[in-house]
Amino acid sequence: MVKNNFDIIIIGAGVSGLILANEIMERTKKTVLMIERQKKITMNNNLCFWNFPSNLLTPQAENIWEDISIFIKGEKILLNNENFKYLMIKYKSLKDFFIKRLERKKRFKLFTNQEIKEIINTGDKISIKTNNKIFRSSLLFDSRRDIKNEPQNKLLQHFYGFEVIFNKKVMNKNEVVLMDILDRKDVFNFVYILPFSRNRALIELTYFSSKVLSKDDYKIELKRYIKNKFNNLHYNIKSHEYGVIPMFKYKQPKSVNHIKIGLAGNWAKQSTGYSLQNSFLYSKQLVDCIIKDKRPKIKERISSYFLDKIFCNFLNQNPVTTQLFFKCFFKKNSLRTLVRFLTNTANIFEIFKVIITLPKLHMIKSIFANK
Repeated sequence: MVKNNFDIIIIGAGVSGLILANEIMERTKKTVLMIERQKKITMNNNLCFWNFPSNLLTPQAENIWEDISIFIKGEKILLNNENFKYLMIKYKSLKDFFIKRLERKKRFKLFTNQEIKEIINTGDKISIKTNNKIFRSSLLFDSRRDIKNEPQNKLLQHFYGFEVIFNKKVMNKNEVVLMDILDRKDVFNFVYILPFSRNRALIELTYFSSKVLSKDDYKIELKRYIKNKFNNLHYNIKSHEYGVIPMFKYKQPKSVNHIKIGLAGNWAKQSTGYSLQNSFLYSKQLVDCIIKDKRPKIKERISSYFLDKIFCNFLNQNPVTTQLFFKCFFKKNSLRTLVRFLTNTANIFEIFKVIITLPKLHMIKSIFANK
């Protein structure tokens, strides 16, 4: 007979759910149920993160790049520091790593192919009705986004990429192209290149805008870029990658026992979309609360939220000047400073150092436009 009562239920076997489940298993004696809508999880996106601060996945990285390059109007900016590297792990590898750890614990259960029909919260207990079961717990962590009710005309990071195999060795496998900024006046976009070998790479087109394109539009522009960048070299497309990340904050439920996590819980850094490092940090904070028998909540740095908001306003208002912003950002700061800034680990002096390198007039206008 299936046990239907658990201390904690987590909806979604994504990055945030798996990392949170592992944190709960490692630090408490709680019973945990993970509910996943898909029967078989097929997503296998590339998940990138810096090696600082170190986490459980740092030794599991499948690719490591020491050189970071940015291209702006034909100018190349190259950054490196032996202590700061850019890492990548496939979602499948991350999932397998955590599921293997979690399934060692008898207190953990994963049920797939569970379509949620209804959630009833009585205050002290939560009942979740799926397509064929009813589960109960006193605490629910929910990674689902309410996409239908998302605000209109808000800034999004949306991307589409090909993993390609060229017929010649044209890639520098030790150098990631973090941004090759495309010279457009109406919208800010760039291409991101992760080389896996001398002839295989993920080449991804990224937009910061409020309008998501059709997949055909992404493909046309991406193929045009590859043709021009690699001199019409022949290649085969091995796989595709697509995603949309909100660059705004979701309103959070006031419930003390129904907590949003992941993108739905604002775990992604608003200005960049990176969320993996935050998943470790915020999972620790939530479990700290559970251990102390307090309402689970995360502690976001006010300074980081304020600067992210200013940056997003800047992107919305100044798609052309954004090229100057990134030129100043990457050219006038060391990789160490940039990584600490991007991972919300910078101290007040490092934050100030970054701010004074940026285009001041447009930044001031963005501050006053901040709402």
